[in-house]
Amino acid sequence: MALLIHCQEMELLDKDYRVKIRSRLLSAASDSSPLENIVQLTSAVVIIFEHSFYIFDKRRYLQDKESDPLFHVALEQYMASPHAAAVRKAVSAAVQAYEEAVATATCAYEEAVRTAVYSYQGKLPWMAKLPFEPFKRKAKAFESSQAQAKEDFERSQAKEKESSCSRAKAELIKAVLEIALGHRLPRP
Repeated sequence: MALLIHCQEMELLDKDYRVKIRSRLLSAASDSSPLENIVQLTSAVVIIFEHSFYIFDKRRYLQDKESDPLFHVALEQYMASPHAAAVRKAVSAAVQAYEEAVATATCAYEEAVRTAVYSYQGKLPWMAKLPFEPFKRKAKAFESSQAQAKEDFERSQAKEKESSCSRAKAELIKAVLEIALGHRLPRP
């Protein structure tokens, strides 16, 4: 029930007020990569939204009829707190670590594929000189097995890259959760 009332209050905000809130929220983000901005804003909104529920609960308990929208009050408290700068700094470090891990995995993949040593490069030149058909078939089979080995190697490297990127993404999510939970505003 509390969630429904809280959400209805958010819907009642007029357009000018929503623009003002959006502007304040965007001022909490740094001018970095789009991913960093998204993660910073998401962290801030989670903290602000949680705090607005505490304000709602306090007002309901005290039967306070204050007119300021809850989200705006929570937003202003968040922006005035040292938590906004701390979240921005911590998220920036977490996103940079993620981006470095992804770049490292990508470079490792590209380097492994580029420098892989295969026993042949394209058509075998001596294959055309083979006098008998059975030898030519064996040479083609050898070439085919080498091509398959190359594909298997590249596939395994791609899986390793994907695995590294997935680990980096999991670490980013874990870090963002820790940041949001570690920088909660005190209950009113």
